[in-house]
Amino acid sequence: MVVGAIISFFKSILCSPSTGLGEKCISDNPAWKQKAIRFLSLLTCCLMYSLGTTSLFAQTVEMDRKTKNVPFSILKVNDLDLGIDELLSSDSLFIADESWRFNDVNATYWVKLDFIDELDTLGTQESWRLRTLNYSKASMYYQKDGHIEHRAFGHFNKIEKNKSLVHLQGVSFKKQYLIDQRYLYLKVEVVEPYSRAPRFEYLSEKANRFYTDYYTDNDLNKVIMDHVYLGACLIFFLTFLIIFSYTKKAEFLCYALYIFFSAFFLVRFFFPEYQSFIGSLFGYWSVVVSQILINFFYVLFAMYYLNTKKTYPKLHMAMQAIVVLLLLLILLYTYSFYSGEYTISNVTLNLQRLLMTLFGIFSMSYLLFKAKDRLAIFIVTGSFIYMTGALLYMFTVRKYYMIIGSTLEIIIFSLALAYKIKQEYEAKLILQQEVSMKETNTLRAQMNPHFIFNSLNSIQHLILKDDKLSALKYLSKFGKIVRNVLESSHEVLVTLTEEIELLRSYLELESLRFDNSFEYTIHIDEELDTDQVEIPLMLIQPLVENAIIHGLAGKKEGNRTLSLRFEKKDDFCVIEIEDNGIGRHATGATKTHGKSRGMQITEKRLNMLHMPNGKKNTMEIIDKYDSESHPSGTKIIIRIVSNP
Repeated sequence: MVVGAIISFFKSILCSPSTGLGEKCISDNPAWKQKAIRFLSLLTCCLMYSLGTTSLFAQTVEMDRKTKNVPFSILKVNDLDLGIDELLSSDSLFIADESWRFNDVNATYWVKLDFIDELDTLGTQESWRLRTLNYSKASMYYQKDGHIEHRAFGHFNKIEKNKSLVHLQGVSFKKQYLIDQRYLYLKVEVVEPYSRAPRFEYLSEKANRFYTDYYTDNDLNKVIMDHVYLGACLIFFLTFLIIFSYTKKAEFLCYALYIFFSAFFLVRFFFPEYQSFIGSLFGYWSVVVSQILINFFYVLFAMYYLNTKKTYPKLHMAMQAIVVLLLLLILLYTYSFYSGEYTISNVTLNLQRLLMTLFGIFSMSYLLFKAKDRLAIFIVTGSFIYMTGALLYMFTVRKYYMIIGSTLEIIIFSLALAYKIKQEYEAKLILQQEVSMKETNTLRAQMNPHFIFNSLNSIQHLILKDDKLSALKYLSKFGKIVRNVLESSHEVLVTLTEEIELLRSYLELESLRFDNSFEYTIHIDEELDTDQVEIPLMLIQPLVENAIIHGLAGKKEGNRTLSLRFEKKDDFCVIEIEDNGIGRHATGATKTHGKSRGMQITEKRLNMLHMPNGKKNTMEIIDKYDSESHPSGTKIIIRIVSNP
């Protein structure tokens, strides 16, 4: 079935039109079919063999890792200076009890391993490995050349480095090392209580290599999960660090540090050098303190993210107290750990866990009932998931619960930070639009008196000429324009249709004012939907006014024409204002200081239009010349981005 499916797949490719083979298909050749079947059968067999051998190898490794348990008895003493010689004389004090737990950090535990039933087995190999739990400090006492010697193999005092990312090396011994030809003694000290029952096993050096040099599927699952979590943390850590470098917002820095210490605390199977580091006192202290720093930066992140000082002042005071307490707990743990007061150091850690659990429940409940926006819901959801994973880790000693909880929480807070960025961007955008609207209104207020002043001058001119009929007609049209302007005064933008109607009325006024001494035309492209294009009110009027007053009015002979064209070109609405007047050079308008007030206002209003797609509105002024290089008018081209 698999081979047939693969053949069909290749056939569909080779016979497809894209191969250029048309009707003639290679797969129709019987010889080709036989070769293809043989090749694909061989390939399938190789794949199946590879999968089978991999699975078989994993099973073989598990079988070769089998160990034998060693009976033991334990003596607990509070005298840390008790030596092996004194211990051998107190042999009867050892108690064989499977309920023993190494949970007293102030005591020393002596373990007597009895190999009396394993002597025949020990004689079959030269060297063996003793395997047990990873105790803080551990030493094996044995007999060599008639003397009692010891070899350290604990977490803090081991001599031989681990080769495996998952399993311990164990400690090497030989049959002739047995004291009284049957015993090995172990000295064990712990810096934190061990809840797991002690276990002591042995196997040959050759079999031990299957622990140190090979990995099973279960081993790889542990390593892969740690590396996946570490990779995800690294990506998010760098992302938030980069965002902080640009925004300078403290919540991004706090969350980046929170992610860093989460990875540092939870990831164990990284590389041997890292294990060597955490095997030192300083490394162990760093890992333990990192769990306090996780909570420290988490609380700081929540303070900045929610802006609790302003939005939740009571919760802010509680958070400030928690931050101070966490710093004090770090100092207390550091002092007690390095001074050997392990009882105090462990009480400090338990106090920190209890404190953060109670505070987590309180803060989540408070935010759930006092939430002022969605930001609080993000905090509650992420905190609940993270605290659930942390509590499961604390009670089950399975760190993957916390890794899963931390991963989900990081994803949630990444979305939360993105949501906050979006909120702040939208708020900033609204503020910019409000500022732009006010500036636009200010500029329009400056422009309207300019237009009214010129219109009143025109009416005054007609009255002085005693042309009462024209003055009355002019005043009527002027009133119509003013009414339309006032009706639209509350709008920042008007449609191009409305703007064109105002221009028609204005041109009629100017035509009356100049005794119909010029002609004008308005051309609108059929492809342009003037109802869909919005521009600032009376944006074009000052440019038309300049064309009439500074261009056409100064022309002494010949016809005077003004042409307005509105066209659709790509994503732009193109507006052209063209006259055949005397040109800007004749009026000195090419100089910056000679620009009319109306022209300057129009440029500012055009530049202030907000274009969300990043495109810009432009205005271009072209000076026209005739065949003899004499000025023959001016052409203004305005390009306004059409509404999407």
